[in-house]
Amino acid sequence: MKKRILAVIMVAVLAMGALAACGSDGGTDEAKDSGQEAEESGGADDYEAAASRADWIVAEDLKALDKDQGYKVGFTDNFDGNTLHQQQERYFQDLCNSMKDVGIVSDFTLVVANNDVATQVQQIETFIMDGCDLIIVDPCSSSGLDGAIEEAKAAGATVVVFNDGPVSSPDCYQLNVDCVANFGSLTEWCCEKLGGKGNVLICRGIAGQSYDALAYQGITEAIAKYPDMKIVGEVYGEYDSTTAQTEISSFLAGTKEKIDLVCGESGDAYGAAMAFQAAGLEIPLIYGGNRGEFLNWWMEANKENGYETISGVATPWFSAAALFLGIDILDGEDVPQYMYYPMDLITQEDLFDFEGIDDSEVATSTYDLSWVRSELETQDEEACRPEMVK
Repeated sequence: MKKRILAVIMVAVLAMGALAACGSDGGTDEAKDSGQEAEESGGADDYEAAASRADWIVAEDLKALDKDQGYKVGFTDNFDGNTLHQQQERYFQDLCNSMKDVGIVSDFTLVVANNDVATQVQQIETFIMDGCDLIIVDPCSSSGLDGAIEEAKAAGATVVVFNDGPVSSPDCYQLNVDCVANFGSLTEWCCEKLGGKGNVLICRGIAGQSYDALAYQGITEAIAKYPDMKIVGEVYGEYDSTTAQTEISSFLAGTKEKIDLVCGESGDAYGAAMAFQAAGLEIPLIYGGNRGEFLNWWMEANKENGYETISGVATPWFSAAALFLGIDILDGEDVPQYMYYPMDLITQEDLFDFEGIDDSEVATSTYDLSWVRSELETQDEEACRPEMVK
């Protein structure tokens, strides 16, 4: 599909004016050697060849970073059961492989914790024993990894946490998503569209994650602004359309309440729509999380009956951003300890820019090293510091 770059908002769908945001694939010695040869030859063709692994990777970024550092990198993802996590793993792998081609990275490993805290702790400890310089973590828990992160720091490793944080550890860098502001703004937009009156079903993410707790806070605080908006049910969709459809279908079978709005936490919108369709009910207002399956359904529904909504999420390129940040930290660049990653917003006006998107794709803005340095590394560390940090 033709690549489309989204407009980025720094949370403010409703003029809120706030900043938005705040399996193994190890390398081989052969790839490391090719990276060393690229450094020795110094030819631009070597950087172009390395950048050709993905159309968003910029050869000049690789050249700017390349000091033949040979860093060893480990990435533990909390799960990869939805398209966003699968896509963020691809971004990480593509960039790591390109960095490996030119010697910035000597080796890397990607593992998945399957939402088990003990497993993720063990994975981090394995990275420490393997001598990883950089450990990137999409966390299963807000506090359960603190001991392992402390161990990593004591061993000299840099830890960058992103996406499903924040975590309470003071021993890592954090690239968080401002879930309260993001989901609050999406919810408020929908409440306004409904005239401030209606019944709400909330489709939550995964219990115990900071992301879920903060997204839920944003949703409920927004709803509380409208006395005639009533929460009539909650389910856990686990950021996955199949799970969301199953859980919402079960809820619908046991209620007589008419649902006017479904507020999800990303990855669940298409499943929500299918649950109402399967039950033979009118599909309520549902905001999306930029998944292709929902965007394609939305386009068809708009053509058929004028269905209108909004969609937004902090998109999966943040894994590449975390990697860029980690390399800069290791190289001694001045990087704030706490940062927010922005949300991409899709409105009715630009929906059809995404015609042809694959159902399995997340509509995503991709950036480069200069964007990371100008938009993330310049943020106010204290303003982005999570309240839970010890």
